[in-house]
Amino acid sequence: MAGRPGRRRGIWAIVLLVLGVALAAGPLVYVFGRFTPAMQSSENMLPTLPVGTFLAMEKDHGPVRHGDVVTYDPADWGFDGPFIGRVVALGGDHIAYAEGDRVLTLNGKPLDEPYVRDGVPGGDGLSFAVSVPHSRMFVLGDNRGNSADSRYHREHHEGTLPVSAVTGVDSGLREESPFMVGLSLVSFAGTCLLPVALGLGIASLVARRRKPVEPHGPVWGATQVDAP
Repeated sequence: MAGRPGRRRGIWAIVLLVLGVALAAGPLVYVFGRFTPAMQSSENMLPTLPVGTFLAMEKDHGPVRHGDVVTYDPADWGFDGPFIGRVVALGGDHIAYAEGDRVLTLNGKPLDEPYVRDGVPGGDGLSFAVSVPHSRMFVLGDNRGNSADSRYHREHHEGTLPVSAVTGVDSGLREESPFMVGLSLVSFAGTCLLPVALGLGIASLVARRRKPVEPHGPVWGATQVDAP
């Protein structure tokens, strides 16, 4: 068995095939198992998320927190989602803004929002004062001048949505982040191993099917040896 033609190449073909599949598919299984991909398609989150930004949204995100960028289902507003926005208030909070104010207030205190576009927290100056019910949230876009968020749906629970409407929380990972680049390189390396494994497998089969060379001269154990 040890000397069978092509055996070593066949073993290497199997090893590289298993390794290649694991490396190529492993990162994809990990990413799609933990994250939901989302693409920012509007300007409502400028300057934080330019149009076309890829987001990896965590599925098992735990409790939603103030300031989280989330994907959410706006079914309560009569729309199909998901939408992308920032959670600025949660159940028990009082969020307010009056036209001309320089900041929003959360529970009576100024809300620090360095992410707001051009530092304009009220956008078009739409005033509101909302006490957020338990297990609900108030969502705004970072581009307050171009965001159809909780401010414009006050007829539905004062614009609030159930926290259960959140379908994912932004992990902060981007296509260019070292972690995502590393996963891409691992997957690429695995993909490159697959044709090598295929080539070794073919070479192994060819070697096994090659006709063995007939021996010349006397054969040990023969009862008669022909004279030369």
